Amino acid sequence: MKNMAGHSLENIASFVRDLGGACSSILMKNDFLFAGSHDGMLICWNNNTGDELWRSKVTGPINDIALDENMVLITASANIHAFNLEDGLILWSRELEGASDFVVVKDSVIWASSSVYELEVADFIESTIWNFNKNGDEVERWVIEERPWILGLNEKEEVLLGLGRPRCGYIRIRIGQKPEHIILETDSPVTCGCCNSPNNFVFGHANGSVSVVNEEKHSTYSNDDQSLITAVMNFQEGWIAGNENGILYAHNQIKTRSGSIDALAECSGYAWASSWNGRNSTLLRWNLEGNELEISHDSRLRQICSYNEKLVLGDDFGRVFLVENNVLERRVKIVAEDEDEQIRNSELRARLRMLRNQ
Repeated sequence: MKNMAGHSLENIASFVRDLGGACSSILMKNDFLFAGSHDGMLICWNNNTGDELWRSKVTGPINDIALDENMVLITASANIHAFNLEDGLILWSRELEGASDFVVVKDSVIWASSSVYELEVADFIESTIWNFNKNGDEVERWVIEERPWILGLNEKEEVLLGLGRPRCGYIRIRIGQKPEHIILETDSPVTCGCCNSPNNFVFGHANGSVSVVNEEKHSTYSNDDQSLITAVMNFQEGWIAGNENGILYAHNQIKTRSGSIDALAECSGYAWASSWNGRNSTLLRWNLEGNELEISHDSRLRQICSYNEKLVLGDDFGRVFLVENNVLERRVKIVAEDEDEQIRNSELRARLRMLRNQ
């Protein structure tokens, strides 16, 4: 294993920005980088230069972010908000029933979900799936018993939602039609999912199994460790899954980390995994040829997103890190600075970020 001793995430990042509160959602697309905080701050940066383009404050937490042409959409607290991409001004807002969850958009057709949590039963009792047009007008809504733990669009512009109890499995919805419930090979609740490919959805389950939905077919794979799956992703004609015990399953490879797996992403042919052991995070980067890189971080990294050759990560301290593959490779080859020099550099960068945000 090649270890990044002497380097921190800040050392290898092309730039670091402060969100001002724990990062709860992140999106990078085209030339834009968006990050939302638990406190409701939404900031848009240019992901090439790191320049802040605009910021807006809503009632948090910000749960999900989507981009379509000149409109940015977020779900936050009990609402969905639409912003003008150019200046960050709010175009419209709509109140949803319960807490807002996911939002996806394609060709100005907007889908969102919200869920109602009942304290007396300590569980979600129902959810609503919403369809809006670009002006924020409600087109249609559907109410279901379960909370969806992932929402995505397939190539037929149908919405697929991985479900918790009581029914489990997943639901497929198309405008103007009733929801279709599909049973998977396991009756275990869906706990997470990945839908970054319109032809391939991956669901993680509470019993440690993983289901893959490809077009009209679906298959479920069981693992020896039947612990809850916390993150999944598509990767090089297959999938990777991580569980609460820190075990990663990838193409017949098994890797063990310290703590639970928080997030997964693919960038430039490498898989990235963030794990948390209760004290710090560890980032693992690897490919199927066995090349590995390990980086320790002092705060929990729950948010990871990639676009082209860039990776962005958000932590619980509100820091947003952009890592470019070519810059990372160059810095890996540089002899590590001594520890005191790294501390001085990190403190200087932190002071500069504070001045930038004033």
